[in-house]
Amino acid sequence: MKIQEFANVISGYTFRGTIENQSGGDVFVIQAKNIASGVDIKDSQNLVKILFNGAHGASFLQNNDITIVSRGYGRNAFRATVFKSDINNIVASSSIIIIRITDNRVLPEFISSFINSSEGQKRIMESVTGSSIKAILRGKFREISIPLPPIEKQETIIKLTNNLKQQEEINARKMQIKKNIANSIFEKI
Repeated sequence: MKIQEFANVISGYTFRGTIENQSGGDVFVIQAKNIASGVDIKDSQNLVKILFNGAHGASFLQNNDITIVSRGYGRNAFRATVFKSDINNIVASSSIIIIRITDNRVLPEFISSFINSSEGQKRIMESVTGSSIKAILRGKFREISIPLPPIEKQETIIKLTNNLKQQEEINARKMQIKKNIANSIFEKI
């Protein structure tokens, strides 16, 4: 199925100037630097807070929205994650594309996992523009086909990818512990 058949594709809000923390800010801004591949966004921690004068439109995140980095270079530049919160004052910057699912036969976690896969990244790369820094063209992005198995199979794939992420986290912690042990040996000499 093409993305446009099961979701709305929404561009992030274009700010004029630099996005910086402002005292008394009333809106949080999610930027490309806040998106880690497959790591759900659950709160506003680490987001810039600004005084927002724009319209509260579609670029404000809703629970289960998929956020995708819209510009980048290198492998896996177009990382995706799912917004898992009912916080209603988070706006996506123009470096983000939002996929808002409109079909209840599609799970956002499955779409996010597919986009983060090598096959998903390959399909995105076929629709980008730019020579060194690539950018997703929203119109072409909407045309990307994503295989949609039945919901039960989507759930199984989500469980599998979550298990693999947990294994990666455990391996990263093991490596850090080994480094700490090695470093402590030299500190005690």
